[in-house]
Amino acid sequence: MKKALLNIALSAALCCGTASAMVVKYTLDDGSNHVITSSELSAVDFNPDGTITLTTWDGIELPATSAEFDKLEIGTRETLTNQFDTTMTVSYNEISLGSRSFTQFNYVYPSTDPFGESITLSGRILVPSEIMDGSKASQGVILFNHYTIFNRDEAPTLGYSPLESIVLGNPLKPDYIIVESDFYGFGATVRFPQAYLQGTVNARASLDGLLAARRLMQEMGLQYGPLTFNMGYSSGGFDALATQKLRDMEYSDEITFDKTFAGGSPSDIDECYRQYVLTDSTAYNAVLALLMVSTNDIQQLGLSYDEVLQPFVATKIDDWINSKSHSSWPVCDSIGREKKVHEILTAPYCDLTSEESLLIQDIFERNSIDTDWIPDQSQRLFIFHSRDDDYVPVKSARALLQHLKNYGMEPSIIPGKTNLQTNFVVKKMGHLTATAVYLVQTLAAIKAWPVMYTDGELNQMYADLISGEPDVVAVLRQLDAMGIDCRAIINTVLQQLGDGDGPVTIEAIIAKLQESGVDTEELAEMCEDSGLDLQKLIADLVEYFNEESNGSDNQLRASRLMKSVNAPLTPADDYEQQLREAFGL
Repeated sequence: MKKALLNIALSAALCCGTASAMVVKYTLDDGSNHVITSSELSAVDFNPDGTITLTTWDGIELPATSAEFDKLEIGTRETLTNQFDTTMTVSYNEISLGSRSFTQFNYVYPSTDPFGESITLSGRILVPSEIMDGSKASQGVILFNHYTIFNRDEAPTLGYSPLESIVLGNPLKPDYIIVESDFYGFGATVRFPQAYLQGTVNARASLDGLLAARRLMQEMGLQYGPLTFNMGYSSGGFDALATQKLRDMEYSDEITFDKTFAGGSPSDIDECYRQYVLTDSTAYNAVLALLMVSTNDIQQLGLSYDEVLQPFVATKIDDWINSKSHSSWPVCDSIGREKKVHEILTAPYCDLTSEESLLIQDIFERNSIDTDWIPDQSQRLFIFHSRDDDYVPVKSARALLQHLKNYGMEPSIIPGKTNLQTNFVVKKMGHLTATAVYLVQTLAAIKAWPVMYTDGELNQMYADLISGEPDVVAVLRQLDAMGIDCRAIINTVLQQLGDGDGPVTIEAIIAKLQESGVDTEELAEMCEDSGLDLQKLIADLVEYFNEESNGSDNQLRASRLMKSVNAPLTPADDYEQQLREAFGL
């Protein structure tokens, strides 16, 4: 009887339509409980000894001692919030990130695939042990959008956590819970192509995953706190912005972010593509192939690989990308890190005026963040980008910035000054090393938020501090008053402004900036992007530098600080190693 019922359930699971999905709970020989979605299963076998073997589409066999099937209705948006049950829970385990321990809950939840059909996706919830055991209260949730991954083993639900370990395991130890989707193409949907830089697809996965996680935490009795932040770097920055965009357009009644922190984002995909072709280079050439393959798959263009990619790349796409068996850097090595763009893409796609190129440019433009986004100006954004980013051209982020300015959002480098905080002044840092600057600023903001804001409004003391002019110099003077000798630090950075012990002049500042590779045109652009008046800023800095320092005892400390900041990082093959070295984890 049980076997017959299971066969009926399996038939329903494997044949379920778009209105529902089946969640298969199973127990392994070691007694651990797990879950798999019907979309992953190809067969189930009942063994003579009474056990069950579940087989995935990838050919992986899962010997189970028991299994049960639960129907999870996911046909409409309304059922997402009104008809949830406990079949979301998958498994949990204890993990460590940096110096902290966490409970990781994996769960499945209903969402929509790239083609508008209902699907079950997977995600995870990371809960610091102090919050889990009740010794600390959670201050809120960080909706984390993972960066570019190639390998199936790098899915968040499998425990891959390079940036997350920096966020929660750093010495600041913020008391937040992380919610993170695997996205379409990983985890529960690993047998499908990944939706790389397909903003709406991944944004919906993030937002639906957040709603599901909230319901699951409520069912567990886990108090997740009042604040909600949205963050990501690199392609994760793109997905964070896409998430904010979709939230503004479709989810504003259900979700409000206290702030979105996006760094190194290829926000304008078309502009990135154009810059790659015009400069004939990118330091991360594997994603060029991934972008073309993902766009072809998700947009259903019907292109063959050899139409877009050179033969030595086209013949390896199934192995390098579609198999999801390799991480990105080995793929870069296989392509050849020295390879130029014209050696990776075919000739029509290296000619920006060709019919083929114009078609793909149009698709890239439609998928860009700055297309059709009507921003909710009550939401707060932080957009960070290194001007020397060797993966993602800064022009891409500047295109998004201009779009937001067109809607009346004014940029400012000062946190809280406006709802659009920016930092476009970082120089001489590539994409990887600039990650550390983004994380420091984001972590400091998240940690300080409960102090700076009350019920979403700036505390009066801080509001008064940033309300006057000049902004930057006022903050420098405040830091000086706290015992941080800003003059010593900045003088160390610029290697002594002016001549000898003489006064600092406007000419000396401009000359030093030019020596460091910044011309006056770029300096003006940087100030505009950061909401600064260039002439006033330089005049105020000259006055500031020529004041007598009150912090001479901090000279040695400033020198040590800058020595640490300027120390070159050991070359690394991925984010995890480089960031762990940068943060000392």
